[in-house]
Amino acid sequence: MQTAEMMTQPTKAALTMMENAMETGAEMLAFGAKRLEKDIAFQQDMLTAAPKDMTHLGMEFWQEWLDDYHEEAGRMAMRARQAGLPFF
Repeated sequence: MQTAEMMTQPTKAALTMMENAMETGAEMLAFGAKRLEKDIAFQQDMLTAAPKDMTHLGMEFWQEWLDDYHEEAGRMAMRARQAGLPFF
């Protein structure tokens, strides 16, 4: 196995790219798992809610949904910028 000093520049770049891809994938999976938990909790809340509370629950859910996806998009843009992608 090569040491860091022995690696060529393309090898270092490829290693960095793969590390970033793995971290991004892990971030996306963690986000998806958190959102799925919230989606299931919302469904459970709707099943037990009084009809008069359903509109409010729905509005809260969609606002949180938008906030979560907005924050995640920001994290992904920051990760892309740190990886050197020129369009972010």
